[in-house]
Amino acid sequence: MTSSSLLRLIAAAPLPLLGALTLAACGPRGESYEAARTETDQSAIETRWLDGVSLGSWLDCTRESGATLVQAHRGGPRPGYAENAISTFERSIEDGAVFLEMDVARTQDGVLVLMHDDTVDRTTTGTGRVDAMTLEEFQALRLVDETGQALDEAPPTFAQALAALDGIGIAQVDLKDITLDQAISGLEEGGAIDRAVLITYSLDDAIAAHRRAPGLMVSAGLFSQADFDRLRENDVDLTRIVAWLGLGSGEPEFDAWLAGQGIKTSFGDFRAEAAGTADYLEMSDNGAEVISVNDVEAAARALRAAQTARGVLASCQAAR
Repeated sequence: MTSSSLLRLIAAAPLPLLGALTLAACGPRGESYEAARTETDQSAIETRWLDGVSLGSWLDCTRESGATLVQAHRGGPRPGYAENAISTFERSIEDGAVFLEMDVARTQDGVLVLMHDDTVDRTTTGTGRVDAMTLEEFQALRLVDETGQALDEAPPTFAQALAALDGIGIAQVDLKDITLDQAISGLEEGGAIDRAVLITYSLDDAIAAHRRAPGLMVSAGLFSQADFDRLRENDVDLTRIVAWLGLGSGEPEFDAWLAGQGIKTSFGDFRAEAAGTADYLEMSDNGAEVISVNDVEAAARALRAAQTARGVLASCQAAR
Protein backbone atom coordinates (compact mmCIF):
# COMPACT_ATOMS: atom_id res chain seq x y z
CA MET A 1 0.00 0.00 0.00
CA THR A 2 1.33 3.43 -0.88
CA SER A 3 1.73 6.10 1.76
CA SER A 4 -1.04 8.20 0.20
CA SER A 5 -3.42 5.23 0.17
CA LEU A 6 -2.65 4.54 3.80
CA LEU A 7 -3.20 8.15 4.78
CA ARG A 8 -6.54 8.21 2.98
CA LEU A 9 -7.57 4.97 4.71
CA ILE A 10 -6.59 6.44 8.06
CA ALA A 11 -8.69 9.52 7.42
CA ALA A 12 -11.77 7.36 6.92
CA ALA A 13 -11.05 4.78 9.61
CA PRO A 14 -13.29 4.22 12.65
CA LEU A 15 -11.62 4.76 16.00
CA PRO A 16 -11.06 1.07 16.87
CA LEU A 17 -9.06 0.60 13.68
CA LEU A 18 -7.23 3.90 13.89
CA GLY A 19 -4.55 2.77 16.32
CA ALA A 20 -3.39 -0.10 14.14
CA LEU A 21 -3.37 2.02 11.02
CA THR A 22 -1.48 4.76 12.83
CA LEU A 23 1.22 2.31 13.86
CA ALA A 24 1.50 1.09 10.29
CA ALA A 25 2.04 4.67 9.19
CA CYS A 26 4.87 5.26 11.69
CA GLY A 27 2.35 6.16 14.36
CA PRO A 28 1.80 9.92 14.07
CA ARG A 29 0.58 10.15 10.47
CA GLY A 30 -2.75 8.65 11.40
CA GLU A 31 -3.96 11.19 13.92
CA SER A 32 -6.42 13.94 13.12
CA TYR A 33 -4.20 16.80 12.01
CA GLU A 34 -5.84 19.50 14.12
CA ALA A 35 -6.16 17.29 17.21
CA ALA A 36 -2.55 16.16 17.00
CA ARG A 37 -1.31 19.65 16.31
CA THR A 38 -2.62 20.85 19.67
CA GLU A 39 -0.34 18.30 21.29
CA THR A 40 2.72 18.82 19.12
CA ASP A 41 2.85 22.45 17.99
CA GLN A 42 4.07 24.25 21.10
CA SER A 43 5.93 21.19 22.38
CA ALA A 44 8.06 21.26 19.22
CA ILE A 45 9.28 24.69 20.32
CA GLU A 46 9.46 24.03 24.04
CA THR A 47 10.96 20.55 24.39
CA ARG A 48 14.06 20.77 22.14
CA TRP A 49 13.05 17.39 20.78
CA LEU A 50 15.86 17.35 18.21
CA ASP A 51 18.71 17.64 20.71
CA GLY A 52 21.41 15.12 19.91
CA VAL A 53 19.71 13.70 16.82
CA SER A 54 21.91 12.06 14.20
CA LEU A 55 20.46 13.73 11.12
CA GLY A 56 21.85 11.25 8.60
CA SER A 57 20.51 8.26 10.52
CA TRP A 58 17.11 9.90 10.96
CA LEU A 59 16.86 10.50 7.22
CA ASP A 60 17.88 6.90 6.59
CA CYS A 61 15.05 5.74 8.84
CA THR A 62 12.73 8.14 7.01
CA ARG A 63 13.67 6.51 3.71
CA GLU A 64 13.34 2.98 5.07
CA SER A 65 9.89 3.68 6.50
CA GLY A 66 8.61 5.36 3.32
CA ALA A 67 7.91 8.59 5.19
CA THR A 68 8.34 12.18 4.01
CA LEU A 69 9.44 15.25 5.98
CA VAL A 70 8.69 18.87 5.14
CA GLN A 71 11.14 21.65 4.33
CA ALA A 72 9.82 25.21 4.54
CA HIS A 73 11.11 27.16 1.53
CA ARG A 74 12.48 30.53 2.71
CA GLY A 75 11.14 29.55 6.12
CA GLY A 76 7.50 29.29 5.04
CA PRO A 77 6.31 32.91 4.70
CA ARG A 78 2.62 33.78 4.72
CA PRO A 79 0.50 36.78 5.73
CA GLY A 80 1.85 38.06 9.03
CA TYR A 81 5.10 36.12 8.64
CA ALA A 82 8.03 37.30 6.51
CA GLU A 83 10.48 35.09 4.66
CA ASN A 84 13.81 34.38 6.36
CA ALA A 85 12.42 35.40 9.75
CA ILE A 86 12.77 33.63 13.08
CA SER A 87 9.07 33.97 13.92
CA THR A 88 8.28 32.36 10.56
CA PHE A 89 10.63 29.45 11.28
CA GLU A 90 8.86 28.90 14.59
CA ARG A 91 5.41 29.02 12.99
CA SER A 92 6.47 26.50 10.32
CA ILE A 93 7.91 24.21 13.00
CA GLU A 94 4.58 24.39 14.83
CA ASP A 95 2.88 23.32 11.58
CA GLY A 96 5.22 20.34 11.25
CA ALA A 97 8.18 21.46 9.14
CA VAL A 98 11.53 19.98 10.18
CA PHE A 99 13.82 21.74 7.71
CA LEU A 100 13.88 25.54 7.52
CA GLU A 101 15.45 26.84 4.34
CA MET A 102 17.27 30.13 4.82
CA ASP A 103 19.18 32.39 2.43
CA VAL A 104 22.50 33.63 3.77
CA ALA A 105 24.11 36.88 2.60
CA ARG A 106 26.86 39.15 4.01
CA THR A 107 26.84 42.74 5.20
CA GLN A 108 29.45 45.35 4.39
CA ASP A 109 31.17 44.68 7.70
CA GLY A 110 31.34 40.96 7.07
CA VAL A 111 28.47 39.60 9.17
CA LEU A 112 26.39 36.73 7.78
CA VAL A 113 22.69 37.61 7.71
CA LEU A 114 19.47 36.21 6.25
CA MET A 115 18.27 37.80 3.01
CA HIS A 116 17.25 36.26 -0.30
CA ASP A 117 17.71 39.22 -2.65
CA ASP A 118 20.79 41.34 -3.31
CA THR A 119 18.78 44.26 -1.94
CA VAL A 120 16.49 44.64 1.06
CA ASP A 121 13.79 46.44 -0.96
CA ARG A 122 11.30 43.60 -1.41
CA THR A 123 11.25 42.13 2.10
CA THR A 124 12.00 45.03 4.47
CA THR A 125 11.02 48.62 5.12
CA GLY A 126 14.35 49.82 3.70
CA THR A 127 16.17 50.06 0.40
CA GLY A 128 19.67 49.29 -0.78
CA ARG A 129 22.11 46.44 -1.21
CA VAL A 130 22.81 44.10 1.67
CA ASP A 131 26.54 44.19 1.01
CA ALA A 132 26.51 48.01 1.22
CA MET A 133 24.99 48.03 4.73
CA THR A 134 26.58 47.61 8.13
CA LEU A 135 25.01 45.15 10.51
CA GLU A 136 23.62 48.02 12.55
CA GLU A 137 21.94 49.50 9.48
CA PHE A 138 20.64 46.10 8.40
CA GLN A 139 19.06 45.26 11.73
CA ALA A 140 17.49 48.69 12.08
CA LEU A 141 15.16 47.61 9.25
CA ARG A 142 11.84 45.88 9.79
CA LEU A 143 10.68 42.88 7.84
CA VAL A 144 7.69 43.03 5.50
CA ASP A 145 5.37 40.10 4.78
CA GLU A 146 4.11 39.07 1.35
CA THR A 147 1.13 41.44 1.61
CA GLY A 148 3.39 44.43 2.23
CA GLN A 149 2.60 44.66 5.93
CA ALA A 150 5.53 45.86 8.04
CA LEU A 151 6.23 43.61 11.02
CA ASP A 152 7.82 44.36 14.36
CA GLU A 153 10.79 42.12 13.60
CA ALA A 154 14.30 42.84 12.35
CA PRO A 155 15.97 40.65 9.73
CA PRO A 156 18.17 38.21 11.66
CA THR A 157 21.80 37.30 11.49
CA PHE A 158 22.78 33.77 10.51
CA ALA A 159 24.03 33.18 14.06
CA GLN A 160 20.70 34.29 15.54
CA ALA A 161 18.79 31.98 13.21
CA LEU A 162 20.99 29.00 14.04
CA ALA A 163 20.62 29.67 17.76
CA ALA A 164 16.83 29.93 17.42
CA LEU A 165 16.63 26.54 15.67
CA ASP A 166 18.88 24.70 18.13
CA GLY A 167 17.00 21.61 19.25
CA ILE A 168 13.77 22.39 17.35
CA GLY A 169 14.59 22.55 13.63
CA ILE A 170 17.21 21.80 10.97
CA ALA A 171 18.76 24.68 9.03
CA GLN A 172 18.73 24.23 5.24
CA VAL A 173 21.37 26.73 4.17
CA ASP A 174 21.28 28.45 0.77
CA LEU A 175 24.19 30.71 -0.20
CA LYS A 176 23.63 34.22 -1.57
CA ASP A 177 26.90 35.90 -2.60
CA ILE A 178 28.92 34.16 0.09
CA THR A 179 31.45 31.38 -0.26
CA LEU A 180 31.20 27.77 0.85
CA ASP A 181 33.95 28.42 3.36
CA GLN A 182 32.13 31.42 4.84
CA ALA A 183 28.92 29.42 5.20
CA ILE A 184 30.66 26.45 6.77
CA SER A 185 32.61 28.72 9.11
CA GLY A 186 29.29 30.27 10.18
CA LEU A 187 27.88 26.82 10.90
CA GLU A 188 30.98 25.88 12.88
CA GLU A 189 30.83 29.08 14.92
CA GLY A 190 27.15 28.44 15.61
CA GLY A 191 27.79 24.84 16.66
CA ALA A 192 25.45 23.71 13.91
CA ILE A 193 27.48 21.43 11.64
CA ASP A 194 25.52 18.41 12.82
CA ARG A 195 22.09 20.09 12.58
CA ALA A 196 22.17 21.64 9.12
CA VAL A 197 22.09 20.79 5.43
CA LEU A 198 24.19 22.92 3.07
CA ILE A 199 22.73 23.47 -0.40
CA THR A 200 25.22 23.26 -3.28
CA TYR A 201 24.67 23.96 -6.96
CA SER A 202 27.39 21.85 -8.58
CA LEU A 203 29.06 18.53 -7.90
CA ASP A 204 32.37 20.38 -7.56
CA ASP A 205 30.89 22.43 -4.72
CA ALA A 206 29.37 19.35 -3.10
CA ILE A 207 32.73 17.59 -3.17
CA ALA A 208 34.51 20.69 -1.83
CA ALA A 209 31.95 21.14 0.97
CA HIS A 210 32.33 17.50 2.02
CA ARG A 211 36.10 17.78 2.11
CA ARG A 212 35.87 20.99 4.14
CA ALA A 213 33.36 19.57 6.65
CA PRO A 214 32.96 15.78 6.39
CA GLY A 215 30.31 15.69 9.11
CA LEU A 216 28.01 18.15 7.36
CA MET A 217 24.96 16.98 5.41
CA VAL A 218 25.18 18.33 1.85
CA SER A 219 22.35 18.79 -0.65
CA ALA A 220 23.68 18.01 -4.14
CA GLY A 221 21.86 17.92 -7.46
CA LEU A 222 21.89 14.33 -8.76
CA PHE A 223 20.24 13.76 -12.10
CA SER A 224 21.91 10.59 -13.40
CA GLN A 225 23.91 7.58 -12.30
CA ALA A 226 26.99 9.38 -13.64
CA ASP A 227 26.46 12.11 -11.02
CA PHE A 228 26.24 9.46 -8.31
CA ASP A 229 29.40 7.78 -9.62
CA ARG A 230 31.31 11.05 -9.60
CA LEU A 231 30.62 11.63 -5.91
CA ARG A 232 31.62 8.08 -5.07
CA GLU A 233 34.81 8.31 -7.15
CA ASN A 234 35.77 11.44 -5.20
CA ASP A 235 35.45 9.58 -1.89
CA VAL A 236 32.38 11.49 -0.76
CA ASP A 237 30.66 9.76 2.14
CA LEU A 238 27.30 9.19 0.48
CA THR A 239 25.56 8.89 3.85
CA ARG A 240 26.16 12.67 4.15
CA ILE A 241 24.42 13.46 0.84
CA VAL A 242 20.81 14.46 0.24
CA ALA A 243 20.16 14.24 -3.50
CA TRP A 244 18.20 17.16 -4.91
CA LEU A 245 16.17 15.86 -7.86
CA GLY A 246 15.03 19.27 -9.08
CA LEU A 247 11.71 21.06 -9.40
CA GLY A 248 8.66 18.96 -10.13
CA SER A 249 6.74 16.13 -8.52
CA GLY A 250 9.63 13.70 -8.42
CA GLU A 251 11.46 11.06 -10.42
CA PRO A 252 10.12 7.76 -9.00
CA GLU A 253 12.35 5.37 -10.92
CA PHE A 254 15.57 7.28 -10.30
CA ASP A 255 14.50 7.92 -6.72
CA ALA A 256 14.01 4.19 -6.19
CA TRP A 257 17.43 3.48 -7.70
CA LEU A 258 19.06 6.03 -5.40
CA ALA A 259 17.21 4.54 -2.44
CA GLY A 260 18.77 1.20 -3.34
CA GLN A 261 22.17 2.88 -3.05
CA GLY A 262 21.25 4.27 0.38
CA ILE A 263 20.80 7.86 -0.84
CA LYS A 264 18.30 10.30 0.66
CA THR A 265 16.37 12.46 -1.82
CA SER A 266 14.43 15.72 -1.99
CA PHE A 267 12.57 17.88 -4.50
CA GLY A 268 9.90 20.57 -4.65
CA ASP A 269 7.08 21.57 -6.98
CA PHE A 270 6.61 25.31 -6.45
CA ARG A 271 4.82 25.75 -9.78
CA ALA A 272 2.13 23.24 -8.83
CA GLU A 273 1.75 24.97 -5.48
CA ALA A 274 1.35 28.34 -7.19
CA ALA A 275 -1.27 26.84 -9.52
CA GLY A 276 -3.12 25.18 -6.64
CA THR A 277 -2.55 21.70 -8.08
CA ALA A 278 0.13 20.36 -5.72
CA ASP A 279 -0.53 16.78 -4.59
CA TYR A 280 1.72 16.27 -1.57
CA LEU A 281 0.65 12.66 -1.13
CA GLU A 282 1.69 11.87 -4.70
CA MET A 283 5.02 13.58 -4.08
CA SER A 284 5.49 11.40 -1.03
CA ASP A 285 4.66 8.29 -3.04
CA ASN A 286 7.28 9.33 -5.60
CA GLY A 287 9.90 8.73 -2.97
CA ALA A 288 11.40 11.89 -1.50
CA GLU A 289 12.46 11.89 2.13
CA VAL A 290 12.19 15.70 2.12
CA ILE A 291 9.76 17.85 0.13
CA SER A 292 10.50 21.56 -0.19
CA VAL A 293 7.25 23.53 -0.05
CA ASN A 294 5.94 27.07 0.01
CA ASP A 295 2.58 26.21 1.56
CA VAL A 296 3.82 24.63 4.76
CA GLU A 297 0.42 24.42 6.42
CA ALA A 298 -1.19 22.55 3.50
CA ALA A 299 1.73 20.16 3.06
CA ALA A 300 1.94 19.49 6.79
CA ARG A 301 -1.78 18.74 6.97
CA ALA A 302 -1.66 16.37 3.99
CA LEU A 303 1.41 14.50 5.22
CA ARG A 304 0.63 14.60 8.97
CA ALA A 305 4.09 16.13 9.06
CA ALA A 306 4.62 16.83 12.76
CA GLN A 307 3.36 13.43 13.78
CA THR A 308 5.26 11.61 11.04
CA ALA A 309 8.55 13.27 11.93
CA ARG A 310 8.18 12.37 15.60
CA GLY A 311 7.01 8.86 14.83
CA VAL A 312 9.95 8.08 12.59
CA LEU A 313 12.41 9.51 15.10
CA ALA A 314 10.87 7.64 18.01
CA SER A 315 11.31 4.33 16.17
CA CYS A 316 14.83 5.15 14.88
CA GLN A 317 17.29 4.00 17.51
CA ALA A 318 20.24 4.74 15.21
CA ALA A 319 19.37 8.46 15.30
CA ARG A 320 19.82 8.73 19.06
